[in-house]
Amino acid sequence: MIKTARAPKWFPPLSFIAITLGVCLISFFHPASPTPLLPFAIIGQLCLLLILVRAFAYWPPMNRWVASMPVVHRVVFCVLIAGMALGHYTINGRTYFPYVSWEIFPFARSDDPVTCREFIATTNDGRKVRLLVEQLFPSIVQVNPLEIYPPETLDHLARALAKVYNEHHADDPVRQVDLMVCAVQLHPPASEARDQPSCELLQHYDISSGQ
Repeated sequence: MIKTARAPKWFPPLSFIAITLGVCLISFFHPASPTPLLPFAIIGQLCLLLILVRAFAYWPPMNRWVASMPVVHRVVFCVLIAGMALGHYTINGRTYFPYVSWEIFPFARSDDPVTCREFIATTNDGRKVRLLVEQLFPSIVQVNPLEIYPPETLDHLARALAKVYNEHHADDPVRQVDLMVCAVQLHPPASEARDQPSCELLQHYDISSGQ
């Protein structure tokens, strides 16, 4: 008589029920705490990491795939996974990723008016162009808002954007860059109609003279 192996207790669906219950208790409601113990942005990532670990531990195709890797490949793969996890759990991603936005879970902004900063360049012919990091550097998907950067970082960024733009537009290069803050009211008064945001100059960078 052949005995069948009993599935571990940590197998679905029991494990998924336990993970969901743990997330609800920690991030949404807890009998002994009026506020969440930890935000969902952290606990949600931890759940994804636990599911990944479970896949390595219990899913036969994943076990065979990892076992077929050379030792060096396994080491590199583990280092990449560990680096991804550490990047999420630093809780201070802007220190380790100063330009690139390191956020998985979006959030809604409730401030009114909504403000943003952007670089507006003026070319030799007097044209106004926006200098966007995502356009000039296609490998960068999204950058952090400009208001979080110190003045010296903004200076370096403005000149780097102007340099890359001039490399692609040698016939009409940038001669100056203005750091502008623009504001848009989400709920303007009924008597006020504004199609364009109100903008204010914060900093001027002279590119032509290199100052």
